[in-house]
Amino acid sequence: EASILDALQAGARGYLTKDAGIAEISRAVHAAADHLALLDSVVHSRLIAAASSGARPAPQPGNLPDDLTRREAEVLSLIARGLSNGEIAATLVVSEATVKTHINHVFAKIGARDRAQAVHYAYTHGLAG
Repeated sequence: EASILDALQAGARGYLTKDAGIAEISRAVHAAADHLALLDSVVHSRLIAAASSGARPAPQPGNLPDDLTRREAEVLSLIARGLSNGEIAATLVVSEATVKTHINHVFAKIGARDRAQAVHYAYTHGLAG
């Protein structure tokens, strides 16, 4: 949700996932031409779910250890909450392959060999959600 919120706060009038169909893309183009906002149904559902679950904002860049990016810290926080790669992908509205890439970067930066070590790191560095 963070990337969606960032885009909307930066002035985006809508947001589609890469899985949006032709009809949805067409509606989005027409909505943009009419200066209307449009979120595809997947994005809308995820934002509503996040808002109702009390999701916390991602850690801020200035507070991140070991050169973790904000997104990597967010992924690490979700790992610490016990989410699977698929659940993390759904939460962040990205593909599971993207999640795996982030996890590989996190593990390399923090020196973790597995999720258990990553969770320990998250808790000891204040990144556990």
